[in-house]
Amino acid sequence: MKKALIVVIILNILRLAFMPFIGLTPQESYFAYYADHLSLSYYDHPPLVGYTIWLFMKMFGHNMFAVKFASFFITLMAQLAFFALSSRVLRSDRKYLAWTMFCTSMLVTSLSLQNCPDVVLTLFWTLSIWALYRAIFDGEKRFWLYAGLFMGLAFDSKYPAMGLPIGLLLFLLFSGRYRNLLAKPWPYLSILIMVVLALPVLIWNAQNDFVSFRISSVLRAEPFDSDTPQNILQFILSQIIILMPVLFVGLWWLFGKYLWRIFTKPNQTNPEIWFLFCFFMPTYIGVYLVSIFGEVKYNWLIPTYISGIVLMARFLKLRWQKWHWISTSALYLVSIYFIVLAPQSPFVRYDLGLDSELLAQEVDSIHAAHPNTFVYATDGYKTASKISFYNRKDTIYGPQIIGQTPYHFGYVGLDIDNLKGRDGILVKPRLNSNTQFYFIRDCFASVKKIDCVKVAGIPAYDIFYCEDYKGVSRK
Repeated sequence: MKKALIVVIILNILRLAFMPFIGLTPQESYFAYYADHLSLSYYDHPPLVGYTIWLFMKMFGHNMFAVKFASFFITLMAQLAFFALSSRVLRSDRKYLAWTMFCTSMLVTSLSLQNCPDVVLTLFWTLSIWALYRAIFDGEKRFWLYAGLFMGLAFDSKYPAMGLPIGLLLFLLFSGRYRNLLAKPWPYLSILIMVVLALPVLIWNAQNDFVSFRISSVLRAEPFDSDTPQNILQFILSQIIILMPVLFVGLWWLFGKYLWRIFTKPNQTNPEIWFLFCFFMPTYIGVYLVSIFGEVKYNWLIPTYISGIVLMARFLKLRWQKWHWISTSALYLVSIYFIVLAPQSPFVRYDLGLDSELLAQEVDSIHAAHPNTFVYATDGYKTASKISFYNRKDTIYGPQIIGQTPYHFGYVGLDIDNLKGRDGILVKPRLNSNTQFYFIRDCFASVKKIDCVKVAGIPAYDIFYCEDYKGVSRK
């Protein structure tokens, strides 16, 4: 216990110290935009990430520390929730093994340092499994209510939380010992509480053509193309990095070892193993199947690893722990080098948000020199969000200006038709080569480059003056 606690405390202190070396990433700026425009739900995610950032900004101010500390604090709570779960399932030193392997993974480090919906999802997914375990195996009925609460909050964090009621019903359906619970009201009451808590998301989507559900479905994966073999390899590499090699290989070994046994002899399987497996297997299989047909995101599997790592610790031979420490240390040293000692790459600075405040200041100065113009960016949500966070006196527009995917910029009550006849300032990152100028030229009388913003002495953003906005073509 003492050694595990020391390792976890030291690593979390290092994460906190590491935080200033990572700027406010474009994703964090975008979720802070959620917090500045509170809503029942949002274009591409449920609302809880925006609510938590709003709460921490109320406590610490509208600044980068508030956004990042929210992520660090919630992830710290998730680590404690994971220990509570592993302590119920595992015996002796195995619970400390699970705890340290989870807490030292790059998965937890990434959640600690970058705020995103996966942060709150990880906390409430873990608490949901813990509460369901207490309700089922300890027979404590009040935990069915807690499980419903946590599952609802997990859904309000991110849509993969649908795997929780699916996992619960799968476990009960194929469990000889606990199938009788399907004849009792408690599982259904738990799911009903989840649905009630999901009502704000359902209402917002009903009011907005269910856009959030549509873009967050499996169809969000990029379609099959010639790069698919490369996409699969990239996805596998990303999972090795966030888990570390020992956990990655171990989970596949565990999957192969128990999958056939569970489905051929379910009544002979330890119910606790089957319980954890149900919150691991469906999503794990599903995401890897999707990866065969197109590109998937590295974070789609994060919730499955909660129960997966607990299972791994139950069977992992202790000698493999040494290799986990070696690979973990090596990866952290490489990360420190590129982020702390060599952050001058335009790509690193752009994706880590190290250019955000400087960019906002430069754009503010350019905007002041051209009064009666509006500022916009068309590279998705990234540049518009970064400028918006540090420039709160001006309205920054997104891709909706040229009729492209609006993200949540198109759902905060901005009427772009009122901009007709005005001139615009386009901020275009040089790293983004996908700005479609034929759309921009269709929307403006003329477009000309007027300036360039340098970051760390390197030209990073081009500034274009766009005359006489004509609006989006309705063809």
